[in-house]
Amino acid sequence: MNRQLPYLEVTGPDGQVFEVELTKERLTIGRLVQFNDISLEPDPQQLVTRMIHCALERTSSGWWVVDNGSVNRTFVQWDETMKVVNGREPISDGAAICILGRLSESGEPVYWQLHFHDPLQTRQLRAIPQEDHLEYDWLQAKLFRVSGRTREEVDNLRPQEHKLIRYMDQRNRANEYAPVMCTYDELIAAVWGEEAYGHTEADVNRLVWELRQKIETDQKEPRFLETVRGLGYRLVSRSIEG
Repeated sequence: MNRQLPYLEVTGPDGQVFEVELTKERLTIGRLVQFNDISLEPDPQQLVTRMIHCALERTSSGWWVVDNGSVNRTFVQWDETMKVVNGREPISDGAAICILGRLSESGEPVYWQLHFHDPLQTRQLRAIPQEDHLEYDWLQAKLFRVSGRTREEVDNLRPQEHKLIRYMDQRNRANEYAPVMCTYDELIAAVWGEEAYGHTEADVNRLVWELRQKIETDQKEPRFLETVRGLGYRLVSRSIEG
């Protein structure tokens, strides 16, 4: 077969074998098929995160594995070397994404292995532009939008908007600033706290809509506060220190 697109050759802990062509710039990987582009089932010991365990993303610099704050972590393996993904990790032809799929009776880990193949060998660019992102200053409680060399404060944020941004930035911070998908339930609890009872996904959607009016340049294609359809949102933010 004359392949043109990168693809994953997946082998499971119990002999499962299948392939997935990477036709999108971002694919999510997790246990359940209704929540992920690539589902790793069966998972009787429930070791793979059911929604988004990790994601595979393409940027101008190549392909990256992004861990979504998973409990049992995500690993990348080259030859005999296996490395934990702290936030995000580049991946190239011949490497494999490893996700714990089963523990044997003796306690030995058995992994799902997603072998990455890039038939056309991704070219490395001479200059990689900095991606647009948000920065949240925790000490001053200020939000900044960064685009290239331009850095401007986003003012007039309501208290609920601050709470949403602070929580999502905190999740990113704990994940080495790789964007983490935050569920509706998490966001409701983070924004309304003890008054969360009675608040719904519609309240979160309304709050996000209002916030996007202040941070996004194109409401139809948001770059900073992204929708994870049916699940929640993720924030594209970075450390204030750069």
